[in-house]
Amino acid sequence: MMKTLAMVLTASALTIARAAAAQQPTPAQPPPAAAQPAPTPAAAAALQPAPAMPRVTLEQALELGRRFNPSQVQAQQNLRVAQMGVTQAWGAYLPSITGSGTSTTGSSQKFNSITGGTINGTANSSSFGLSANVNLFTGFQRGANMRAANATRDLNQAALLEQDYATDLNTKQAFFNVLSTQELVGVAQANLAQNDQQLRLTTEKLRLGATTRVDSLTASVAYGTAEVQLIQARANALTAQASLGRAIGLQGMVAATPDTTLEIRLSSLDTAALRQEAEAAAPVVVQAQATVTAAQASLSAQRALYWPTLNLGASQRWAGSVLFPWNGTPAGSSQTYTGTWSVSLSLNYPIFNGFVREGQIVSADANLTAAQAKLRDARLLLDANLTQDVTALEAAAAQIDVSRTSVAAAQESLRMQQERYRLGASTIVDLLTAETALNQAEVTLVEARYNYLIARATLEALVGHTL
Repeated sequence: MMKTLAMVLTASALTIARAAAAQQPTPAQPPPAAAQPAPTPAAAAALQPAPAMPRVTLEQALELGRRFNPSQVQAQQNLRVAQMGVTQAWGAYLPSITGSGTSTTGSSQKFNSITGGTINGTANSSSFGLSANVNLFTGFQRGANMRAANATRDLNQAALLEQDYATDLNTKQAFFNVLSTQELVGVAQANLAQNDQQLRLTTEKLRLGATTRVDSLTASVAYGTAEVQLIQARANALTAQASLGRAIGLQGMVAATPDTTLEIRLSSLDTAALRQEAEAAAPVVVQAQATVTAAQASLSAQRALYWPTLNLGASQRWAGSVLFPWNGTPAGSSQTYTGTWSVSLSLNYPIFNGFVREGQIVSADANLTAAQAKLRDARLLLDANLTQDVTALEAAAAQIDVSRTSVAAAQESLRMQQERYRLGASTIVDLLTAETALNQAEVTLVEARYNYLIARATLEALVGHTL
């Protein structure tokens, strides 16, 4: 958009120049020199140095991102719950033990045969006991539930792995966006300084009568355009810094610490080996495979409902006529606690339950079929995305080389146009065109460098390991 604005402003200046040349002759005495435009209040505020803010390295940003990213935290808690599910599945092999106890007190009336009246008093009683139950046979359901719990845990581990790389990719994109916008501020500052120098030169030439007022006005428009570009670049940098702060869970804006080692390019990739590794360890495939395993275990657990179950139970109970066992036996009473015990063995075989089992089996089988289809699609998607991301990485690397050559060419073209304009052999339009070309080439180079880093991070998130 800024490039389009500059072209429109330049075209407007050329129109003014042609009209002035057709209607007015060159004056014998040069007109007053055009003053350098003063920045507007908004521009002046934008041109001030940014306030100090916390800085983070990429390693620090990745650590904070994994700690505070909501999706990451949710994936971690899902894995925690799944691990407890495995513990509960193991607990099904152990007996369940229950303790119980009661104490009651109430009024009682007794007949006194001597006096013929009644005696009011209280009656106390208490009892306590232990009971245990263990499933001797559950129709292989415990084993199926254990496999399902392990599969669910593996599924959540795979989901956490995928979320790890998704969070890292999101953090890297925010981090590299901050670095990119910070560099683009520098490019905009250099462009503004270049236009300031050109405006001063044009103003001086106008004072000496060596150029027209149209050239001075055109240079002023170019200076204003560069000023607007710097304002926008700083606004983009602040926005990116705020986004980085949110991505790593810090309040306010956060700056990124540059690191030249990040831009070391990868050597030639062995795409065949990379594809083979990705098919075995890519997070999206691992998660899809874990989903299939979990669905298979769930289907086995539902089929186990057709088998009978065998349960063994035992209990021991004590009862007495005291309110609390630790108070002992009432004075003058010889009654003690009496104990009873029982052992039971029960067999349960569900003959018919209104097709509930059949419905659960059909539902589990449908989930398994859908999971297998998703696994197949995940492998195909991985293959397609791997081809796309490797190609994008290679294209980004090539774009860096082309952009560096373009910057060198634009610098040489600007140097030549500056000299030609100084000697009066070219117009202000030629000079401003060369300046615009250099500015755009520098912007493209910055974008190309960080596009390469983002393409690399995207490929790493896809294959599930650092390249």
